[in-house]
Amino acid sequence: MPEFTTDELEKFAEAIRLLKLYRRADMETSDGKDLVEQLYVDPLPHDHVLKQIRQPTTTFIVGRKGTGKSTIFLRARKSLLAQKDVMAAYVDIKTVFESARVDPTIADALGGTDGALSDGALDQLLLLTTFLRAVVAGIRDDLRAQLDSSWRSRIREAFTGNYDDLERKLDEFLADLEKPDFVNIQAIRTPSIRQREKAVSTAGIDASVQASAAGPVAKLGGSTSATSDAELESQYSDVLLRSIDVRRLITSLKSLLQPLGVKHLYVFLDDFSELPEGAMRTVVDVLIAPLNNWSDELVKFKVAAYPGRIYYGDLDKSKLDEINLDLHSIYGQAGVAAMEEKSSEFTKRLVERRLEYFGLDPNRFMDVGRDSQLWDLLFQASMGNPRTLGYILFFAHESQLLYGRRINAQGVRDAAKRYYEEKLEPYFAMGAFLHESFEERSTIFSLKELLEEIVSRARLLRSKESASVFQSIEGRPPTSHFNVSPSFEALLSTLELNFFLTKYFVMSNRDGRRVSVYALNFGLCEKYSIAFGRPTKTREQRLYFVERVFDYNPIMQAYVSTNQEIQCDRCEAAFDSSELESLKKYHMLCPTCREGTCVVTNIAKKYSDLVDKVTSQQLLPGTELGILRSLDSEGRPLYAGEIAGELDVSHQLIGWRAKRLDEQSLITRESAKNNRRTYKLTNEARRIYFDDRATWGLQLSEEGDAEKD
Repeated sequence: MPEFTTDELEKFAEAIRLLKLYRRADMETSDGKDLVEQLYVDPLPHDHVLKQIRQPTTTFIVGRKGTGKSTIFLRARKSLLAQKDVMAAYVDIKTVFESARVDPTIADALGGTDGALSDGALDQLLLLTTFLRAVVAGIRDDLRAQLDSSWRSRIREAFTGNYDDLERKLDEFLADLEKPDFVNIQAIRTPSIRQREKAVSTAGIDASVQASAAGPVAKLGGSTSATSDAELESQYSDVLLRSIDVRRLITSLKSLLQPLGVKHLYVFLDDFSELPEGAMRTVVDVLIAPLNNWSDELVKFKVAAYPGRIYYGDLDKSKLDEINLDLHSIYGQAGVAAMEEKSSEFTKRLVERRLEYFGLDPNRFMDVGRDSQLWDLLFQASMGNPRTLGYILFFAHESQLLYGRRINAQGVRDAAKRYYEEKLEPYFAMGAFLHESFEERSTIFSLKELLEEIVSRARLLRSKESASVFQSIEGRPPTSHFNVSPSFEALLSTLELNFFLTKYFVMSNRDGRRVSVYALNFGLCEKYSIAFGRPTKTREQRLYFVERVFDYNPIMQAYVSTNQEIQCDRCEAAFDSSELESLKKYHMLCPTCREGTCVVTNIAKKYSDLVDKVTSQQLLPGTELGILRSLDSEGRPLYAGEIAGELDVSHQLIGWRAKRLDEQSLITRESAKNNRRTYKLTNEARRIYFDDRATWGLQLSEEGDAEKD
């Protein structure tokens, strides 16, 4: 039995800690040493993804959480800074948005107007205005830091004036972005309503880019509207709002950067898809599209996004690059076997690079086995996701290495199950407390019902008698994968984004139709005794995933007919799910009133009582729920930095949100010996949010407890 020294175990833990942080925009040792160049592992040979992201084009890099988008950004930005004709700025757009605070001068300007906007619309408008200026301020600060760091060499090589002139131009540019530029917007309408019957009100935020004789100007506006059967009388109010003059911003950037020989400014926008839809549209319509389209190739954006959560606005998709990091896209060109082989190889490179940097022999710690089977298993357990891989190896380190045993197949299986139970399974339980409407929270639980149907079917198929294709398979047949029509992908996207499922491959089924193949989470399969993968002894078994027994289209269709509701947001007319495709052809315009929009809502049937019993006082925003989950999962007091690493936000944001939780008596903030605060769950928080763990697991329809299999 191998015996590991304390030094070896500490180095292994540090190597894996860095892998757990793979989706964060830093990669430092515990003593602050920057390791991104030493530890970077490109998903493709010859650093092909890195080379693509360095090209002078606006690029969307698409992948789920933990696929390494932030790390690729960090590596690319560092390499670009070595070029004399390029500057690069990084903006963590989610943190900027959540940290945005309303400017009181705007609030005063709007507050004095008689009924210009409803309180809800006003809050949204002010938040978006503050957020947009914060994004520009982040770019400004990055530019200043870069110019300060290379000041002397750039002056000697590129600037013909003197140092004072250049410094003055920089200060003017920075001051220009700080100036409050008020413009008079006539478009805010305030209808007052004489109501005879029932009225329905809506509030919205509009972001637009307008061209004028003076040049393009991006503006933020808000509106309220109301509809009823009664006659409407409208009054109009003028409201002063801040705006960003895009033309002046572009001119300022050019006047500052061109004398320095800078041809391109790359702006890396991380966590774009974490924004609410309205904010996402604002960023594209008011900032990205104008700067990209009108800056004469000066500004190029690099945007990190999730699959299915991208808004392009006026961006010309034919002139954009898109890099997809999910395994079916990046490795799936030559068949499912080749995809699995390349994914396992990437998994191996990720682990070996980190262990070897710390002077550790991977074979001493990993019981690789015959034909490198452990690497294949680690790929299946993590689906090639670096951050998930880091957690699985961390849990295996605690259960095996600390006791003098190398990490083996059983250790990986146990670690994957623990990862599922601790990190993924609470998603549904926390969804009941999310500060959203009842319908949105109900949608989360309706997806739990869908997942339960899928898992129940996978368990039911484990018997060899369930299909003839299983007769020749030794032992329990694998039933972890299924296939559906691509039209159902949108319905599965939230489950995939939260790692309950993974889109595994796209291939033709036995009838020649293209289908999407999905894999259940490996740890979920371990918990519910579902064999994972596919048989590989014969050539014909490459089509195992598209056998008719794995056609789950009937499950999807039954879910839609039972759980989906379609209703007009104006006249409240209801429509059958079979009419959805027809409604989409007319952009969801209501065929009854011809004015409203038909809205699709997934309603939980089984869990409606659970959602309904949560009081409004118990609802919390996602970040606050994440803080509580982290404290519960770790079972000990945590520093703000530790929670921030788990949630992928700044420690400052954790501090702000923790103060609110302290005021609600859900956590306590205590000073540690080093004068840093730690955070701890209160008994009240445990009672409200974590005591009912018996309901966290899937409630499967088949008989028998999965844990007893």
